[in-house]
Amino acid sequence: MDTFSLKTESRTEFGGREAAALRGTGRYPATLVGEAKPTVQFSVSAEEFDAAVRSTARSFELGLDSGVEKAAIQDVQWDRLGDKILQIDFVRDTDGERAIARAVKFGDQGFGDEEQQE
Repeated sequence: MDTFSLKTESRTEFGGREAAALRGTGRYPATLVGEAKPTVQFSVSAEEFDAAVRSTARSFELGLDSGVEKAAIQDVQWDRLGDKILQIDFVRDTDGERAIARAVKFGDQGFGDEEQQE
């Protein structure tokens, strides 16, 4: 499975206005949770994220201030019309199992049991 690298910028300001301003600069607000580690708040480039998802990205390496973390998408929050991303929630995925499960769920080619793909 391909792993896509995303550069991040840490976030220190939170709230609706700050998130809207961030999206206005071409970045999505994001969080990273899981594995009994602290939640990390950051942003990713909208252009980089959109390109990765168009390439059916399911596994990511996030370049955080604390180092690189492997992650999968847990949830994406959309606006009311469903055409603009408001926030991305990532979950830590050290072994890659969550990304594989997500790929199989959405029918990506090249993942899962050979019998399921036939």
